[in-house]
Amino acid sequence: MIIKKVAFVLTTLLTVTTALADNNLKEEKSTNFIVTPSMGYRYDVFKWSIPHKEFTNKKNSELIWKNCVIQPGIKFEIKPKPNQFTFLSQVKYGYILKNQSKSWDHDWDNTRDITGNVISKLRSTTKSQTTGNILDLSGAIGYSVNLFKNNLLTFYVGYDYSDYRNKDYGSHQLVYKKKLRPSNELFAKYYFKTLSPWVGLSVNTPLNDKFTITPTIKLYSFKHIGKGYWIHRRDLKQNPSFKNNAKGTGLGFDVDFVYKYNNNLDLTLNLETKKFKMKTGQDIAFFNSLSPGGERASTKELINLSLRSSSISAGFKYKL
Repeated sequence: MIIKKVAFVLTTLLTVTTALADNNLKEEKSTNFIVTPSMGYRYDVFKWSIPHKEFTNKKNSELIWKNCVIQPGIKFEIKPKPNQFTFLSQVKYGYILKNQSKSWDHDWDNTRDITGNVISKLRSTTKSQTTGNILDLSGAIGYSVNLFKNNLLTFYVGYDYSDYRNKDYGSHQLVYKKKLRPSNELFAKYYFKTLSPWVGLSVNTPLNDKFTITPTIKLYSFKHIGKGYWIHRRDLKQNPSFKNNAKGTGLGFDVDFVYKYNNNLDLTLNLETKKFKMKTGQDIAFFNSLSPGGERASTKELINLSLRSSSISAGFKYKL
């Protein structure tokens, strides 16, 4: 219902804005301030692992989320011009679609056989449905120069903030083919924030009077901070059950396809992909008094944390 309301609002805005722009077709505005509302679809794959304490080259557990996301957003920017600074900021709010999004929690038993070889046996795989929301904030300052006759090269320095909230419902044990929790019961929560300074480069490339393509590449340095709430684990605390953090790098690429509808209104299509991968990290689990070792905090290495995200969005640019 919320998604339908957002789509209706954006559609109404587009209709009203187009009417206003048509009334001013012959009167091009001199301002350089641009507002771009959009609606997008996004697919994320996020995962991390904990290695075995003794056999460090083997996984003890691995968690994976594959989320389908509807994401409305709005961007504010100053139109880039040669030898001038520019500014942009963007807000996106995503809704994780429960029926299309899943999570997996894998656990292994690792032992040595009589010959000394390490044997890994999958002990448990719990599958759940995922829902939740994502808040993405981004801001950047840029400086533009002429590359060729009609091409504008813009250098950016920016900062991104993401607040990602996964809620897993139901649990289906795939190893033993047994349904443990119904799909309407909250099974676990995992929230994480990503803080990402970045540098980027874009090239504004007009194809003709109507069409323009603008590819952008970004290099990230990120910090990940996560908290998990394993609701049905009686041996773990719930404020939270564990914390993990990681640092790493990322690479992003997106391209804008812009069609000039009139002097004040452009129609846009954006394709984007990015990948974050950790370099170092750790996980701290908080056990309560019901655990065999009593109340304590247990610190382990975090490995293989990564996020791959791909999206497509459409919207319009309106010059205020």
